Amino acid sequence: MQAVVQQQALGPQQQQQGRARPATAAAPPPRAGYGSSAARQRSSTGASSSSSSSKSVRVPPVCARRERDPIVAPVIQMGPQDEEVMDLYGFLLRNRIVFINRRISDEVATQVVASLLALDSLDPDQEIKLYINCPQGSPYSVVAILDTIRAIRAPVSTVGFGIVGGTAAAVLAAGTKGRRFSMENTRILLQQPMGGLQGSADECNITASELNRNMQVMYRFLSEFTGLPTDQVEMECDRDNFLSPKQAIELGLIDGVIA
Repeated sequence: MQAVVQQQALGPQQQQQGRARPATAAAPPPRAGYGSSAARQRSSTGASSSSSSSKSVRVPPVCARRERDPIVAPVIQMGPQDEEVMDLYGFLLRNRIVFINRRISDEVATQVVASLLALDSLDPDQEIKLYINCPQGSPYSVVAILDTIRAIRAPVSTVGFGIVGGTAAAVLAAGTKGRRFSMENTRILLQQPMGGLQGSADECNITASELNRNMQVMYRFLSEFTGLPTDQVEMECDRDNFLSPKQAIELGLIDGVIA
């Protein structure tokens, strides 16, 4: 009863303020120094300095992979005190070893021919070892190597490893008789020389005639190196013919297997 009387004693304006007071929640206290102008100035100054510092240290992006990474051949140290350093292929060339490890192009044929001529001029009586791991080759480039092998005086021992295919099989068979070998798991592929045609009809006919001539030249070389008649060589190369080392020995392509 006493509380009711006190509520009636209050004025209407005070009653309205009393009812409105519980509905409003207390606002959280402002952070110390955040709302002040000095704090805002310090924050803006710090942001600008951090952005300027980040801009000053930013470096342009660097490509992690180069377009053409150089292939550095390992070096071999020689001499009593290892004072002489030689790259791998130079060391092999000094020991009269030549490698064909990719498709026989004009560049590869030039390097091989130059190596054969240089080694033959140094010692025409000592053997040259020619290691071949090549799936195919240009007929013109292969003929350049074959003519050089026949022209030099030094005996050439050929060794096939990996895959020896297409016109590269003629290089394997071009070694000196009795010195033509292959590794135990080498695959030897006999096939027709490959080529393409483009241009007008007359130009395609000319190119087709040249491809046919190259094919006959390859068959003639294989017949000479293996002792097989040309008709049998053409039959063996008519389609892709994968041979094991044992089958290659039976056809006269190689003389032995290195096991």
